[in-house]
Amino acid sequence: MKKIFLFFPIFMISLGVMAQERYLTIDVENNWDKKKTDEPVIIKLAEVKNLDFTVRSAKVTNATGQELAYQLDDMNGDMKADELIFLTDIAPHEKQSFTLLLSAEQQTRFFTPRVYADIKLNDKKKLYPKITAIEIPQESYVYNDLYHHGAAFESELTAYRIYLDQRQNIDLYGKHYRRLELDETGFYSTPELQKKKYGNDVLWAGNRIGCGSFKGWDGKSPVNLDSVKLRGQKIIASGPLRTVIEVKDLGWKYGSGLPLNMKEYLIQYAGHRDCEISIVFDAPLNGQRFCTGVQKVGEAPKGNIRKDGLAFSWGRDYPEMGMKEEYPPETIGLGIYLPSKYIHTTIEDDSNFLFIVNADGLQELKYHITFCADKEKDGYHSSDTWFDSLEEWMQNINHPVDIQIKKR
Repeated sequence: MKKIFLFFPIFMISLGVMAQERYLTIDVENNWDKKKTDEPVIIKLAEVKNLDFTVRSAKVTNATGQELAYQLDDMNGDMKADELIFLTDIAPHEKQSFTLLLSAEQQTRFFTPRVYADIKLNDKKKLYPKITAIEIPQESYVYNDLYHHGAAFESELTAYRIYLDQRQNIDLYGKHYRRLELDETGFYSTPELQKKKYGNDVLWAGNRIGCGSFKGWDGKSPVNLDSVKLRGQKIIASGPLRTVIEVKDLGWKYGSGLPLNMKEYLIQYAGHRDCEISIVFDAPLNGQRFCTGVQKVGEAPKGNIRKDGLAFSWGRDYPEMGMKEEYPPETIGLGIYLPSKYIHTTIEDDSNFLFIVNADGLQELKYHITFCADKEKDGYHSSDTWFDSLEEWMQNINHPVDIQIKKR
């Protein structure tokens, strides 16, 4: 697998003077009774006391002196790192300590990428150039001008994409084997690649809720974001350990109140099949209702929706209705966990399991989505095993590790 190179600009205080550095001890504790694998450890640099320089590189080592892969992310676009992340496997009730060296000096690290993300243009010469961001006004329609209709991202286990149109549906790409594939397949595996056991699109969402799409609610059915003054997508981070996609919807004329300004952040970590979704508004909500959930799959779907915030489904359907010969039916399982504090009510209709969302007084809410494809070699192959796995998945989310930052 190719290596990813992390380059950071050179920073010098003055000639002959060592660049600024800061050593920290990071204590991580798993208070849950189950092992956590590839658990994210997130350090918000603004919360590091007396950090008076811009961090341009770092070094993370565990208690045995082993150096770990890490990632620095600029979350707000000011060309300065805001967060540092690394991943760890941690046993039940285990406490681990890490040494973190933050530096303002240039460092070059070589880490194997475990995630990938892109937005690509669907150009006439079929070069499909990659871009990092796109914004469009309400009257523009670029859905077919983007190669896979919006940002796509993946870990070794699963891949997602989110449409850049009024639906903003989240679509799914299932894999046979645990590896990165999107840079080669572009979400659309050719028949030749499928013969080599590459994955492909596994869900037909249409106008349904898909897997965790976030929409308005009119009291009877989901409402698309079709009255947005400006919409856009941006790749904030693309590896080596996580992808971060920003979806922007500004001036959304929703309901009778003032237009809403909303940003959606989709985050996937290496080693994870799930995706974390944060919805952020620029002002507290007041009376608006929204919805999310999972759709029913195929003609004989199985599933349920619960008041504790877990909804799931299992079924078999064609992923591309207009290309049935090229893409045969797929059996998949869907899952969503929405914390109960956001739930106004639950609804099951003919097509979806829906949570009606109430976030009055809040500016941000967070939930998680996940899925499996029956084609996975090391995956889930029945509705019972899939549904059972979601109980532990929900508990894993509800038991994040405790992180303490100490100055050395």
